[in-house]
Amino acid sequence: MKKGIHIFSAIVLLSILALTGCGGQDAPSDFAQVYVRGILDTLYLGEYSEDFLSVTDTQDPAGLEAEYLAGLETEVHYFAYYFGVGELTESAKADLTELYRDLYQLSRYEVQPSVSLDGSYTVNVIVEPLDIIDRVVKEDLETFAAEMKIASADGLTSDEYEKQYIEGLIGLIREKMDTPGYGEPVTLTLEVVQNPEDELYYIKGNGLAEIDEQIIQY
Repeated sequence: MKKGIHIFSAIVLLSILALTGCGGQDAPSDFAQVYVRGILDTLYLGEYSEDFLSVTDTQDPAGLEAEYLAGLETEVHYFAYYFGVGELTESAKADLTELYRDLYQLSRYEVQPSVSLDGSYTVNVIVEPLDIIDRVVKEDLETFAAEMKIASADGLTSDEYEKQYIEGLIGLIREKMDTPGYGEPVTLTLEVVQNPEDELYYIKGNGLAEIDEQIIQY
């Protein structure tokens, strides 16, 4: 979980990306479900369906790609915070971005059909938290830290130490990606509500941030 970390801009922006054209002839029957699934697929898979582009009246998917990349960047910075790394080099940022791109592809979530209630909609999302990083911490980190301590005593510079430390962590994580595990499913509820002033729909509350905390288990 990303405890104490600010919600990244992608979640904030996508949560207010208003649904439009929902009453149109070509609108999907469960537009709220399409909307929620589309947001999650954008954030974690870098994918967006034609239905999602339609209900949100998105003309240029480049903006959604930018939000996906923003989410990856936030994960990279959280990795540095979580593992006590200082300022990341550009090379380290690139390696970690690719790592999280691949980790996100292993994410598991299921968006349930929406339930209508008084003009708004609730959508349950079932998330199975990916446990790879948690397993590295519990199974490998102590031994790895001891190895790094020995390497540091052998005269590594601080830059060399940090490079070896990050590369080692990435290697341990990638080893476990061959056999990904998942925690107990967690059900979270999102509320899609209509703004009475402009009659557009948006996601109310912090549900997307709560889902984000569950996607990768730390």
